[in-house]
Amino acid sequence: MRHRNDAMRTFAIAASAAIFSLAVMPVSVRAQHVPLAELLPRLVLSDITLQSPPAPPGTPGLPEGFTHVAHFSPLEGNDLNNPVIGIVQGFNGQIATQFATFPLGTSTGGLTYVFDESVGTFRRGSTSFGPMFGERALTIGRRKLSAGLNYQHTSYNRFEGQNLENGSIKFYLRHSDCCTVVLSPDPPGFILTGQPNGTRLNTPFEGDLVEAALSLKATTDTTAVLADYGLTDRWDVGVAVPFVRVRVDANVRARVLRLVTFTNPTVHAFDPSNPDAPRLVRRTGTATGIGDVVLRTKYRFLRTEGGGLAAALDLRTPTGNKDELLGAGGVQAKFLLIASNEHGRFGEHANVGYTTAQGRVGGSFAGLVAAPLPDEINYSGGVEFVATPRLTLIGDFVGRTLRGSGRLDLVSKNFEYASFPGVPPPPISSYGGAPGPACSNERGIPGNTCATISLKEFAPRSGNLTLPEGTAGAKYNLTRNLLISGSVLFPLSNTGLRNRITTAIGVDYAF
Repeated sequence: MRHRNDAMRTFAIAASAAIFSLAVMPVSVRAQHVPLAELLPRLVLSDITLQSPPAPPGTPGLPEGFTHVAHFSPLEGNDLNNPVIGIVQGFNGQIATQFATFPLGTSTGGLTYVFDESVGTFRRGSTSFGPMFGERALTIGRRKLSAGLNYQHTSYNRFEGQNLENGSIKFYLRHSDCCTVVLSPDPPGFILTGQPNGTRLNTPFEGDLVEAALSLKATTDTTAVLADYGLTDRWDVGVAVPFVRVRVDANVRARVLRLVTFTNPTVHAFDPSNPDAPRLVRRTGTATGIGDVVLRTKYRFLRTEGGGLAAALDLRTPTGNKDELLGAGGVQAKFLLIASNEHGRFGEHANVGYTTAQGRVGGSFAGLVAAPLPDEINYSGGVEFVATPRLTLIGDFVGRTLRGSGRLDLVSKNFEYASFPGVPPPPISSYGGAPGPACSNERGIPGNTCATISLKEFAPRSGNLTLPEGTAGAKYNLTRNLLISGSVLFPLSNTGLRNRITTAIGVDYAF
């Protein structure tokens, strides 16, 4: 009885500490002017504006006060067909999807029981305490209850193999198609008008670019309250209630690539008094709240000693705020087939399943449409080693394939611009590019030539996104009915948004 009271006291202290830590977290959602799902698109597509002076009053064909201020900002200029829109949306969609659907630990209790008719009481159903992120076929036992807490900290540092934090990921903002130079018969000459013509060769200044080098730090902290109850010896039901804290810190170093106006740098400048100065823009935000609640059930339809076969259903409900990256923005139902076995000190488990999803992630605003929540193919497997009766060591592989979520490939792209006869070429090498192939000047101004620069940038494409992870951890039986656990989750590929090592700790008490 004393051990039970000590265990209950330990569990209550751990639960109180977790709830207190959530209570004192700064709830900055209310003060957040821009939802986190909009932070990155607004930073790249809206915040980068020039400070160029307006055209002189009376300039032929141009409205009073015409400036270049918003010509590189697709949202400010209502230029939703600008190619960079799709790139930023694809980038932001992957972040929103992977933030909200990152795997939670298993809700199944580490202590399982079976009723032994020979002695008329319950006994342990397994010498192992089970996996951390996978599932095993064993059920907790009729009228048994397991309750626990899991805490996970995840920090993201790479995207499609590129470093997120050092500015190596670059977006290129194209000048809007704002104007056209036309021939004036009387008097002879050229007139600049405020009408687009479908090309960035006419007028020539539309060939300039703005390079936006992104540095992004993103972390999530998730504390999940877990419970699992045995309705029968074969059938469990459970729930996982996550409380999530998300922090995003993003900044962009923007500079003008003057492919055309390098001899007249004040045309496009963040500071006309210092045209070569870059512009630094930053947005940060923190959100805290409940995530997507998961309802779980598992039925063991084939029993073997220490294992068997089971089927499970996880229903992920849209209780988290998708606009603050706390939830996925839709309903997800995961159907899972589970196999597990034990022999001696070793146990094995394997899972295969499919997740159907409906809804869209956060990030719909200003004419932008957020990415749909993708279906998933789920698969995992691992081993458990009973080092001592109180200690189980665990190794797992956890994989999922997001169907049709799309990919972003880093490719060389050719950007066209108008080159003036007799004018020295722009400093392409200082822009990190190389001369591209020849191009046609059919829609440009007569006398100018079409030139290209080759730069590396992400390009969206259709396809699946596979995210494999490895895990290693341990569970320790501190007292009779109390388990403590710790594990690390690490990426096994460079695809998509990738985390550093995710750390997870937990407590689990069986009643």
